[in-house]
Amino acid sequence: MSARNKTILRSVFIGAASSAGLLLIYFTLVGLVQSWSHAADLLKNDYLFVGAISGGFGTQLGLYSYIRSIKKMLPSGRLSILATSGTGTSSVSMLACCLHHLGDVLPLIGISGATLFFEQYRYPLMSVGIGVNIVTIILMLRMINKYGLWPRYVFVE
Repeated sequence: MSARNKTILRSVFIGAASSAGLLLIYFTLVGLVQSWSHAADLLKNDYLFVGAISGGFGTQLGLYSYIRSIKKMLPSGRLSILATSGTGTSSVSMLACCLHHLGDVLPLIGISGATLFFEQYRYPLMSVGIGVNIVTIILMLRMINKYGLWPRYVFVE
């Protein structure tokens, strides 16, 4: 297998595994805090939001993995700005996605008023997470384009 195919397959695998891992964490946390049937109901009812957030998260990590792999193959000065992209915005979008689940835990620590707030603004918070994912993916694709990191330019076969 060529270096190009290995790099691309590795990035796709990392993205898919990250997406699946986020779904597993989401399902496990909701299942442990509330109940497994409630976790299944949430996944069923909010599958568009949860799927978009986890898919965006996986796409970001796949692109980040691809950029990092390419960065190791190229001269260091050309891609120094790319080293820090990706993970911070992924964390922000994941936080925006899961923030409404603080409402599940807050009554346990005596802050039940915040529960109503997070439950009431659940979909707007999840929409913010999706929006941040989209913006980050666009920025990462622009970086790939700007620095000529598409596979046909990087790998000479």
